[in-house]
Amino acid sequence: MTIDMHAHLLPRDMVSDLFWNTYIRISAKALNMSEDVLKQGAKMQEGINNVDGCIKAMDEAGIDKRLLMGIDYGLSRTGESKWSVEEMNQWFAHQVAEYPDRLYSLCAVDPRRGERAIKLLEKAVEEWDMKGVKLYPTCGFYPDDPAFDPFYKKCVELDVPIFSHTTPFGLTLLEGKYANPIYLDGVAARFPDLKIVFIHFGGLDWMLKAVSIMQARPNVYADISANQGQALYWTAQYISNLNSIINSKSILAPFSDRIMFGTDWPALDAIMSSKDWVDWVKNLPEKGKEYGFNFKQEDIQKILELNAKKLLKL
Repeated sequence: MTIDMHAHLLPRDMVSDLFWNTYIRISAKALNMSEDVLKQGAKMQEGINNVDGCIKAMDEAGIDKRLLMGIDYGLSRTGESKWSVEEMNQWFAHQVAEYPDRLYSLCAVDPRRGERAIKLLEKAVEEWDMKGVKLYPTCGFYPDDPAFDPFYKKCVELDVPIFSHTTPFGLTLLEGKYANPIYLDGVAARFPDLKIVFIHFGGLDWMLKAVSIMQARPNVYADISANQGQALYWTAQYISNLNSIINSKSILAPFSDRIMFGTDWPALDAIMSSKDWVDWVKNLPEKGKEYGFNFKQEDIQKILELNAKKLLKL
């Protein structure tokens, strides 16, 4: 079985007009394309922004289960969208309810929303069966702000993990500096019973920083979503890093028990298809031999399936 711990549905109403128009303008300039062509291309993608398209893509890639998430951009400089944060999360809850054995979702909410965020989290977990929280610090906050401690206490009370973006790559008008995994270390220290997932495993820039934090914090996990570029273009370095991480002996909790597969579908399919990414990870034992490394099949199975099952209590 393969479980994808990071994927999106991207309905247009999830983002503000400022976000959308700026994204189109900047992308058109970078790609030397007209804005109309880009908008038409985005419209053609609407077929994948529903659960039927998602399930079809999963079947094609050999993915059995998938964790979906939105992003609460409302308090970023892009502004609120047409949907309230409650409406966005309820939409995701309704989507995954159509395929309860294959799809799950996270509650996406900015902790700066205070008591409103806590009430939404309670509703999402207790009524909609959402499996955790998605944080997107590049919207403009440092996750270790003590003002968020009541929110994290509620996560511990509800026994759900937080998933936080940890790579400097950010979207339109957002700043990557807030996503540095070091700003989650204090959270992990203050809340040792709170499970924290480093989304994207720190990316190319911050992977080793993420590892150093995980070494001391047994409650910190990571997914390898959006690592496809590293696998393609920095292959030797990436395989070496994974080998060292997976096979290292952590005093507190093995790394092999805390790393999980993810795609960041649909965005990363432009770099490597989800099917190819699944196959790449499955073939790590053979691929590793080309570089003189030994990956155990049981560790690969943990990454693809078992660690996710344990974390999400599936």
